Amino acid sequence: MYIGIMTDKPDMDGIIPALFADANFLLIVDADKDTVCAKYARSGMTDRNFARKLIEHDCEAVLCGPIEKEPFLIIADEGCITRYYSVGLSAGEALKAMLAEQLPLIVDFIGGTGCGAAHTNCDCGQGEKA
Repeated sequence: MYIGIMTDKPDMDGIIPALFADANFLLIVDADKDTVCAKYARSGMTDRNFARKLIEHDCEAVLCGPIEKEPFLIIADEGCITRYYSVGLSAGEALKAMLAEQLPLIVDFIGGTGCGAAHTNCDCGQGEKA
């Protein structure tokens, strides 16, 4: 199972930033083998490019912060990739938390009309109220 992780460094010690758009790197991790199989640096890459890389690698999930509309639609609608809110965790911590089913979902893009769960006021029970 391949998992994409948006981080500030090109390794598993990198921290997941506050927003998808703030990530400097995309790591593609083979969760079954616990190895990083691909790395992409932000230089020259847009959020749209990162979203396409997730699809290209057949990722089942992405660990990140809130996502702008265009990359969110690529990830969610085209790629059917599950989005997990993991801001402030290292890539390694986030992967372990995801596998233990301890991370909330990102269910809508920034400014969307749906429930933002982990990062907005919400009564759905999926995230903390701000």
